Amino acid sequence: MRKKSNPNTGSSFNDFLKKEGIEVEVAARAAKKTFVYQLEKRMIATKTNKNKVRKALGSPTTTTRVFDEDYTSSSLDTLTKAASVVGCELHISLVPRKIAK
Repeated sequence: MRKKSNPNTGSSFNDFLKKEGIEVEVAARAAKKTFVYQLEKRMIATKTNKNKVRKALGSPTTTTRVFDEDYTSSSLDTLTKAASVVGCELHISLVPRKIAK
């Protein structure tokens, strides 16, 4: 006996994002959220406070933007400096997208 395919199965979430034209924006926000999470975790581990990050970045506004998960326009230089404060390096890589079947 053959299993029936699920009639309620639709397109993938990635297809939805692409159709809405927000795929790149959502990916950028997810990456920034991950960066902020990791930065805050390292700050706790290294007992670093935001004031030390602000001193390294040179501006309270820049510091606020680094920790703002919705602000995705931070420069690589800024993110690298923030990572350096907590003893980390910033690595960026290209990851091929999975092609939907």
